[in-house]
Amino acid sequence: MKKLLVLLVCLPILLASCTKDNATISLTFKKGTAVYADIEEVRSVELVSTPRMIENAGKLFIGENYILIGENGKGIHVLDNTDPSNPVNIGFLQLPFTKEFFVDNHMIYAESQYDFIKIDLSDINNPVMVDRVEYAFAEAIENADGLVLVGFSYETVTRSFKTDSEEAEELKDSYYLYCDYNNSVIPASSVPSSFVGSERGVKGTVNKIAVYSNHVYVVSNSKLHTFQDSPSNIMLVGSTDIGWDNETIYAEGNHLFIGTQSSMIIMDVTTPSNPIETSTYNHPNSCDPVLPIGNVAYLTLRTADFTGCSGDENTLEVLDISDLNNPEQITSIPMSSPYGMTMINNTLYVGEGVNGMSIFDAVDPTNPILINSNTSIVAYDVIEHPSIPNRILTTSDFGLSQYEVNATTMETIFLSEIAY
Repeated sequence: MKKLLVLLVCLPILLASCTKDNATISLTFKKGTAVYADIEEVRSVELVSTPRMIENAGKLFIGENYILIGENGKGIHVLDNTDPSNPVNIGFLQLPFTKEFFVDNHMIYAESQYDFIKIDLSDINNPVMVDRVEYAFAEAIENADGLVLVGFSYETVTRSFKTDSEEAEELKDSYYLYCDYNNSVIPASSVPSSFVGSERGVKGTVNKIAVYSNHVYVVSNSKLHTFQDSPSNIMLVGSTDIGWDNETIYAEGNHLFIGTQSSMIIMDVTTPSNPIETSTYNHPNSCDPVLPIGNVAYLTLRTADFTGCSGDENTLEVLDISDLNNPEQITSIPMSSPYGMTMINNTLYVGEGVNGMSIFDAVDPTNPILINSNTSIVAYDVIEHPSIPNRILTTSDFGLSQYEVNATTMETIFLSEIAY
């Protein structure tokens, strides 16, 4: 049984259209229609299903001989990549309302609305649900009939608010405004991260989930959630407020590097169940994955678009993190629109979205030198193959592409594409 009720989710997508007049403000935002459902029916959906068409791809993981592609809000496609020139879609994992997942030692860790799920993928032809942590990210938000909020549908509208209204106040700290079926504001901090959205061994830099020492860490907009992991179950051990606009997380050594729209936060996980902030490096407002390599960390700062990344920064920042208590900038390299990145054999690959992929010589990690820029590639994240040298995968709005990179010329040779 499902019931639809009107809800507002406000995203100021055209800031230039906002005006103040007689203590009111006009905003162009996205109005959402709330979808409520019986949460137990959602949870009881069969995990394994037959292959289906990739329509709205999200997260990506590349294994030794398989590829996982997230289908936003629905689940994960499983592809056999034994022959990289011809990947074969072999199955689908049904995870309603999922957006984020991560893989470590053939275990999938995935959010599914309020819940956090662990799946054993040791046999790609027979995935098994290991455990589910119910209401890991938020308490249930119910309507008058006891049905639970499970998502939104959207349309763009323009509305005016009083500048001292609860709606205007909420928008000062968030790009979103949530209202329940009675039109009362829901604080953004109480909405599960899966509603507001948008690999281990080989990791992309645009993940919201990381694994370290039998613990799993998930960043939402304002919190770091810590789970203790064992072979047979997974358990939430704490949720820590770490500020607003958290975007990415990367585990390196006994530290977590968290990218936010205004900073890089370094968390000490020497005691894995109790992350402690080591330091914060502030930077201009932007969207920014983090890639720590030894005593150097790379940040890509991207702005000048309408996805919540206000500002005019489009740079690759190189930081000295030899003293984790005091990260310092070494240099800043102008770029067009930097997104995700990876380092392979002292070569740094940076995806620039529709502007291509840039390749840097990083033999001296403090001074990366541009050696090639391929503008024919659309690359948002760049991921290396876990075992085949000079094999990379790139993600775009159009699909997943695989390339061989010539170690001498740095030329990228196209192998295959999985179209979305």
